[in-house]
Amino acid sequence: MKKLIVSIFILFSVAINLHAQEQEQKKMPPITDPVTKEGWMNDANKAFKIANDEKRPIILDFTGSDWCGWCKKIDREIFDTPEFKKWVKENKVILLELDFPKGVKQSDQLRAQNYYLSQEYNIQGYPTILIVNNGKGIQMGYQKGGPEAWIKSVESQLTF
Repeated sequence: MKKLIVSIFILFSVAINLHAQEQEQKKMPPITDPVTKEGWMNDANKAFKIANDEKRPIILDFTGSDWCGWCKKIDREIFDTPEFKKWVKENKVILLELDFPKGVKQSDQLRAQNYYLSQEYNIQGYPTILIVNNGKGIQMGYQKGGPEAWIKSVESQLTF
């Protein structure tokens, strides 16, 4: 009986905590920092809302845009290419950049949002790319072969 009461108390505490986190997230003001990459968003609440409401895939790019060599390489060789941009448009992919720059000033809200999501998704290094579609997600990073190989790898793991 004691175990049952303790279990119920723990479940109730977790539910209250999750509700409080939900309410706190709703209070967060929208991100107003300028976006650094064309076609990308930096406001996670807005990006997730669009993805959920419209049932669209989303790419989360955890990057160090001004110091991470591999991040710059994936931008240059994949994300900045016409092939990738065409694929994004055809598949109505939401692009969310979560940047951790060293030399670029960010608002407190943007830094807090990016830090929170890096903790939430247990990000260990940069670049880390998370792609979510139809309730399934994969984690990727840099891959040789340009946009064609990168897209093929994504499509072999997720349905678009």
